[in-house]
Amino acid sequence: MDSVALMNRVDTKYLVPLEDALSIIAAICENYRVLEIESRRLFEYRTVYFDTADRFLLNEHLRGKLNREKIRSREYVGTNARFFEVKLKTNKGRTVKRRITKTDGLATIQPNEASFVAQHAKIPAEELQPAMTIGFHRTTLVSTENKERITFDFSLRFDNKETHKDMRDLVIIELKRDAKAVHRTPIMEAMKNASAYPSSLSKYCIGMVLLNETDRYNRYKPKLLNLNKLSIHGDIW
Repeated sequence: MDSVALMNRVDTKYLVPLEDALSIIAAICENYRVLEIESRRLFEYRTVYFDTADRFLLNEHLRGKLNREKIRSREYVGTNARFFEVKLKTNKGRTVKRRITKTDGLATIQPNEASFVAQHAKIPAEELQPAMTIGFHRTTLVSTENKERITFDFSLRFDNKETHKDMRDLVIIELKRDAKAVHRTPIMEAMKNASAYPSSLSKYCIGMVLLNETDRYNRYKPKLLNLNKLSIHGDIW
């Protein structure tokens, strides 16, 4: 894992039904190792996203703004690991993530974190507030040959103060590669064989739309309709 921290990387996301995700894992198991800690391979994550009262960061993302940011706290549930993060998606398609250790509750921004925001983001910390909590379970694979990491996010749940939404029968697969990598790898072939194609979806954007936190989502309608198409229930959105 240390060798594929990939803080400067290219991310490619896919949305697939649960059954397809399990088949893809089976197809690539000879080429990847699975992260295991204390005999566990499936880990729970909880993430709180911060935004302004008028959802500036969300709206920048929904309208396709380049050089956009996400600001969040993340807890690896069941461990003592918590981080405060600023994540930048550049206009060249690269993802640059910076983070510091967090010691208090996920939904607060402490003075040292406010300084971190001032250093790495364009929104002052005093304008930020908790916007949404996302929970999910993740399995992580690491390539035996390339600087490449794959995450499979299962059982997604989106919450705000009023309600929640689930995506329990869909899986978000994210391929994280070194920004300089160019050649095709086994996971890319497996995704092609499964007729799974890249999608520029964002957990934050999808969750905020599903929770009715914004009505400016015309650009996201095709992605929302695809949620229903892939879901066995067909009623996510």
